[in-house]
Amino acid sequence: MTRDENERAEPEAVAWPPPAEAQAQEEDETARLKAELEQKKREAADAHDKYVRTYADFDNYRKRMQKELAEARKYANEQIALELLSVVDHLALAIEHASNAGENNRGLREGVELVYKQLKDVLQKFGITPFSSLGERFDPSRHDALMQDTSTDAAENTITKVFQEGYMYHDKVLRHAKVAVAKKPSPETEGESVTGHTDTEGE
Repeated sequence: MTRDENERAEPEAVAWPPPAEAQAQEEDETARLKAELEQKKREAADAHDKYVRTYADFDNYRKRMQKELAEARKYANEQIALELLSVVDHLALAIEHASNAGENNRGLREGVELVYKQLKDVLQKFGITPFSSLGERFDPSRHDALMQDTSTDAAENTITKVFQEGYMYHDKVLRHAKVAVAKKPSPETEGESVTGHTDTEGE
């Protein structure tokens, strides 16, 4: 056999299948590596799920903080605005009294009216506006009922008198309106009125 033939024959000798014991060890090692791979895949999936949940929680927290900060800025002047409403009320009373006093206080009344208008304009600039109540249906989220007004003309639970104007601060009720609410007369009251009226006519 020549040298070239020997070199070609050498690889064929290495290609023989390994002994059974070596093959079993190789299969065990393969199985172990597969098991470790599956374990790492599960650990990676768990870590990914934790990351997704943590990120979602953090994102929700960030959005909540942004919303709370925006609302805090939006309503930052709420307490001052509430205090200023007392000034508005007093100016309105001053205008009413000056009007009842006649023309002698005309100049004073006009001056107070000007200040009153300017103050309400400033309040409106910052989102503080009055809301109408007279003739509206009673709403406990906007109105405080100070009394019931027995009436046959107004629909029941509608507002017949406004004792103090209500105000909004942007989309939030800053101050409830103090009102009187219509109430239908009871049958006993209606009967007494009719009887009394009939007796008077008989006389």
